Formats: sequence, C-alpha cells, structure tokens
Amino acid sequence: MASLLDRLRSGWAAILPDHVPVAFKLGLTICVLIVTCMALVGVVILNQQSALLRSQMDDFGQAMVMQLAESSKELVLADDSLALNALITNLAGSEAVLGAAVFDRDGERLAHSGMIPEHGQDSSGADKAPAPFPHTFLYFADTEKTAYREEIRFQDITLGSAMVTLSRSAQQTGTRAAANAIILTTVFMSVLGGAAAFLMGQRLSRPVHRLVEATRAIGEGEYRYRLPEGRRDEIGHLMSAFNRMAQGLLEKSQVEGALSRYVSAGVAREIMSNLDRVKLGGRQVEASVMFADIAGFTRMSETMDPDKVAGLLNEYFTHVSHIARLHQGSIDKFMGDGVMVVFGVTDEDPDHRFHAIASGVMLQHLVARLNQVRDMEGQEPIRFRVGINSGPMMAGNMGAEDRMQYTVVGDAVNLASRLMTAAEPGQVLICEALFEDPDIRWRVRGQPHRSIAIRGKTQPVATCQVHDLSDLYRGAMERQIERLLCKERIT
Repeated sequence: MASLLDRLRSGWAAILPDHVPVAFKLGLTICVLIVTCMALVGVVILNQQSALLRSQMDDFGQAMVMQLAESSKELVLADDSLALNALITNLAGSEAVLGAAVFDRDGERLAHSGMIPEHGQDSSGADKAPAPFPHTFLYFADTEKTAYREEIRFQDITLGSAMVTLSRSAQQTGTRAAANAIILTTVFMSVLGGAAAFLMGQRLSRPVHRLVEATRAIGEGEYRYRLPEGRRDEIGHLMSAFNRMAQGLLEKSQVEGALSRYVSAGVAREIMSNLDRVKLGGRQVEASVMFADIAGFTRMSETMDPDKVAGLLNEYFTHVSHIARLHQGSIDKFMGDGVMVVFGVTDEDPDHRFHAIASGVMLQHLVARLNQVRDMEGQEPIRFRVGINSGPMMAGNMGAEDRMQYTVVGDAVNLASRLMTAAEPGQVLICEALFEDPDIRWRVRGQPHRSIAIRGKTQPVATCQVHDLSDLYRGAMERQIERLLCKERIT
C-alpha cells in the first residue's frame, strides 16, 4: 500500500510543473470557490423554484378540478351526457389542460376529453384496485403531466368524481430557465472572478518576484541592491526588513574588505565569522614562514624624499602580496622595509613548504627583472634578502586584551627571521633539513651554504641557498612573473 502511494505521489509530481505562478494558483482557487458556491446556491434555488412551481400547479389543479366537480354536479344528477361532454371539451381545450373526465360513483366514465389516467392505474401504469373516492382531491403524476381528482357530492351524497390532467411543461420550462440562468451566472462570475484574481495575484506576486531577484542579487554579492519601500502592508514590512539586512551585509562586507587590507583575507574571514569569540590564544600548526627585507634600504632612504620612499616600499610590497597570493600565502605583517609571509596557517595547505620556497625564488627573479629596468633608467638596484623555514608554530591572537594581532610565533619562526638576517642580498636561505626534504629536493635548485650560529642553540644550523626551481616548475613561474609585470605596465 505504501509503495503504491509512493508511486502515485511520484507520478503526480512528474506531471505537475516545477513552477506554478501565484497568480495562477489564486485565480484557480477563486474559480473553484465561485463554482462551488454558485453550485450550492443553484441547488437551493432550483429546489425552491421547483417546490414553488409545484405548489402553484397544485393550487391551480385543485381549483380547476373543484370547479369541474361543481359545474358537473347538476349534469350528473340530470344524466345529461351531452352537456357533460360539452363542458369537458371546453375545459380540455385550454393550453394548460391536457384532459378532463367525469366518472360516476362506480368509477365508470361518463364523459372525457384529452389525456387522463386509465381507471384502475396509477401514474406509473401499474394495476390498482378500485377504491372508494376520497373526500379530498388527489393527483396522479409522471414526469410530463399531473392528474387531479375530486369527488362530486350533493347533500353529502357522492355522485361520482371529476378529474383534470395538467401539463408540467410550464414547470419544467421555468426550472430549465432558472438552471440556465444559474449556469450562465456561474460561468460569468467564474470568468470575472478568475480574471480579477489572476490580475490581483500578479499584483501581489510582483513584490515577491522582486524579493526573489533581490535575494539572488544578495547571494551574488550585490549588497547595494535595494527594494522600493512605501507599501503599508506585510509585504512592505518584509521589504523594509530585507533592505535593513542588505545594509547590514554591505557594512559587514565593507568592514571585512577594509580589515583584509590590514590583515590577510583568511584572518579577516576568521575574525568576522567569530566576532563574539575574539580573544587571546592560539593553536599549534605545522606551517611555513618567509621573511624578506630590502638590503641597504636605510642607507638608500637617506637620499630619497619620504614620499618616494613610501612609493618604493608600496611598489615592492605589492609585488610580494601578489606572489604570496599566487602561492596560497598571506601577509602576516610589514616591518619597515621587511615583510613576513605565512603559508598553511589560516587556510590549510598540505604543500606549504614548497609554496613558501617558490614564493621566495619568484620574488628574487621578479626583482631581477625590475632591476634591469632600473639599471636602464640609471637607478640603484633593489636587493632582497629572503629567509624561509617550516615547522611547528603557534598561530593565534597575540598581544593584550585591548590590542591584539593575529600572527605566528615559535622557534621555527625565529629561525626563519635569523636566516633572512644571514642571507646575502639576492639570496634565498633555508635550513638544510628543509632542503633535503624528499618532497622538496627534486623541485628546487640550490646548494649547501654556510652554517650559522643561532642564539639559544648549542650547534650551528646548516643552511642551503635556493636560486631556482626545477624545470618542471620554472616555466610556470616565468609566465606568472610576466603576467605581474604586464599588469604593472597596464596600471
């Protein structure tokens, strides 16, 4: 049984369209309601009309048969058959009277004209035993005619009976006319009501369509989309609430956009999604960090105007930001002429080690291309020192309750900073353990470098210099550098 119902539901769902407009539903509902109400009213009116016509016909038939009984009384006493036939013929000649007859007390027909029920039969044609005439009139009826009978009495003596047969065509005509009028009225009211409901449904569904379009626009990030206000109903309140929601989303988007200019996009998303849970603390992650600064920048800035110094820093830090984004990294902070970039912290990145090294190598190659232009313009070249390290570190909000910063700390971070300090201009230094990592070694080109002493460590740390990527990755890196330079030339 359940499977049969499921099949019926699925079959019905397959027949129904995916979308039925509200205007159509409202129009159909109003039409069904009008037809139902008019049908009920029609049934009541037709029953009342039929009962009224039947009552009028009974009154008319009673009057006719009583008049015939009274008129034929003396003729029956006088046994004047000729006069009786003339009376019956005149009476049956009218349009409404189908027939008339006079019977004696034994039920024998004395005179008749037109259609009358056979003696001893009822209206259905079944045999009926003769019975004494009642003291009140009665009638025999079928679908097309009705017969009325009345006793002919003289001084409490029953002389016989009179019978009149009337046509029911007038009653049927009146009933059909009433039914046709009700049907025409129902059709007219259904069409009129359906059209009015359809137009009303379209008017009511118009703001709903606007709400759907507005919701789609908000879903696509168009937070400036607004609905027209001014309605004084529930839909107007809904539109006002939607506009307030859109304004809130716009303000949140603007705050997130502004925040992402000061912190990484991942950090901005994490802060905006946990505004009620921003607190000091962090979590341990396995990530990579890159430190880079401009060698000799202090000396260089002494001979430059402050605005040119700021312009130079902004230009190169923009390149660093683009390179970090290409390798799924994020800017942690800018420190004077230096920058700190983290990989695999805010967004999970299983390949963060290679991405950090590839970013450092790409930065040095990009700077070399830019120095060719600076050399042709007679400007001093820019040299970056880069230090990269990977390992466990603590990531989270560091600082004070009223002033905090999302960053990473730990021994691996300190080593990356120390590697940058030990690097020569134009070098990318990593520790030997990272260089010998099986997942890294085949993808980079470099050679062992000197060991450096690290404060707090008893043994010097062996380092390696990375100067390029393997042939498998070098082509993609050069194409990315070319796109960045083309973008800079366009802007």
